[in-house]
Amino acid sequence: MKKLGSLALAAFLATALSISASAANEFDAAAGTPTIDGVMDDAYLAAEEINIDVVTSGDGKTTGTARVLWDADNIYVFFDIADPVLSEAYTATDCYQTDSVEFFLDLSGTPGDITTINAGQYTAPAAIPNASTDWAGRGMHWDNNKADATFKSVITDTGYTVEMQIPWGSDYTPKADAVVPVAFHINSDEDGKDGREGEVFAGENQTNAWSESSSYDNLTLTTNKYEPPVEEEPAAEDETAAQTADMGIIAALASLAASGAAVLSLKKRK
Repeated sequence: MKKLGSLALAAFLATALSISASAANEFDAAAGTPTIDGVMDDAYLAAEEINIDVVTSGDGKTTGTARVLWDADNIYVFFDIADPVLSEAYTATDCYQTDSVEFFLDLSGTPGDITTINAGQYTAPAAIPNASTDWAGRGMHWDNNKADATFKSVITDTGYTVEMQIPWGSDYTPKADAVVPVAFHINSDEDGKDGREGEVFAGENQTNAWSESSSYDNLTLTTNKYEPPVEEEPAAEDETAAQTADMGIIAALASLAASGAAVLSLKKRK
């Protein structure tokens, strides 16, 4: 009986640990509408910086971050990727086989096969030579909204950026505090030739994100907004002190001038 009890306890603990290890991450998006140019607008500073560093293949040298904004019409994703070796040219038959990023979302409310629910995969290549300016992707949301989606990539000193604008679509209405299942993914062509060697995700157990959405993380649509810093006006007492100091300097100079004049007058009398 003790042995059976021990086995049951071990099985329970293993299950609990497995559930804990695969628990979804919780991320926050901020409210805002950026310009899609591959350069991070200040509006993104109000959003959480999401680390993309769960390496599932490759040498692990490519990592990145993502930030998300939203408004009534679109969801916006800004990727900043650190990649030491970029593809020499875009020659891959499939976008995911070259340096690229992928964003996945599920707006269906029920996890499942992304081709049969309101979910989608959006894949955009880095701005390497001959890179395609067209999206790649799959899923029902992709099929219905790809024509109105857009992206822009920029090469940087450390890798590249990709900024995406994806419509919510007619079947979904975003609301404050809504939770959207999402996943973030980097494809890395580590030798600079045609073909993907590295894959990096923001969450655990997401290698099937391209197929089904049960492993996606949770993104909350917050009402946080970027507020530009306000320049403080000098305090009144500081201005008064400065004016007093200036008057003191003027008085001192006047005194010196008067002293000099008196000396000259004495010399003339002699």
